[in-house]
Amino acid sequence: KPSPIITEKMTLAKDNDQYRLYEVKIDVGLNEFDHDSIITFDYYEQQSEAPSPVVILLPILNGKKHLMRPFASLFADKGYSVIIIDTLQGSTLLDDLKDPEPSIRKALQRHRRVIDWAESRDQLDISRLGVLGVSLGGFNALYLSALDKRVNVASIALAGGSLPDLLVNSDERRITEAVAGVKEDLSLDDQQLMEYLQQKIVSDTLVIAPHVNADRMLMVLAKYDKSVPYSNQLELYNAMGQPEAVTLPTGHNSAAIYIFSFRQRVLAFFNKKLSEGSKSGTAAISPDYCEEFFAAQE
Repeated sequence: KPSPIITEKMTLAKDNDQYRLYEVKIDVGLNEFDHDSIITFDYYEQQSEAPSPVVILLPILNGKKHLMRPFASLFADKGYSVIIIDTLQGSTLLDDLKDPEPSIRKALQRHRRVIDWAESRDQLDISRLGVLGVSLGGFNALYLSALDKRVNVASIALAGGSLPDLLVNSDERRITEAVAGVKEDLSLDDQQLMEYLQQKIVSDTLVIAPHVNADRMLMVLAKYDKSVPYSNQLELYNAMGQPEAVTLPTGHNSAAIYIFSFRQRVLAFFNKKLSEGSKSGTAAISPDYCEEFFAAQE
């Protein structure tokens, strides 16, 4: 069950006719996470008195929020309240690779607590909640969309599966350095590391993917991506039930050149799905699976 919010601090950073931008810090009482209990995010609150739809944006590795600001400004200008959650890496990537499952679940818990916070605010219409994530944020958005029934619509970009295969074959510098470190520390070759990760990662993206409602998902793939190989992106796309998708003729980082057209596509998709009035969201998970998954986090 969600922990109660213990403290909240909101600092006004910007105020215009459309929205107020706050820097927010909440302590949600996740004591087992130690310093991870503090969650920080940017919050674009609409000036309108009527409850607004909400979009949660999940950034890339190391939490470079500036890459998400073009999305935030567009959604805020179009009447959405927006939350950009800071990515927290409480341990090194090398340590996370040695035992990745706790990091996956901690991130999910933190993001669900932000939804709890949003749900407590009268200004926000949580029945119209969208989630967008790119790269690491795309993986996090998949988990959140599959395992929290409050998410109504989602878009994931540059994410894939399976995680063991993806991690071993990625050319992303920080990942390759961490992989090399794990192989050295544990005396493993590539195949052995892949088998090791298969044992360690219970919540692989390909395991989670069948538990999403593909009709409420927009996926963005990059055909020449080597950080999250295109073949792994296609695996995830098929495991999700082939949702609506956009394939960019780029690599991982060069996908940024399409950011402005991409954000318009996401906005149009969210507007369409949220206007349909559907009672179903992104999570198609069975109650038994959901109960088992979250019980493992207690």
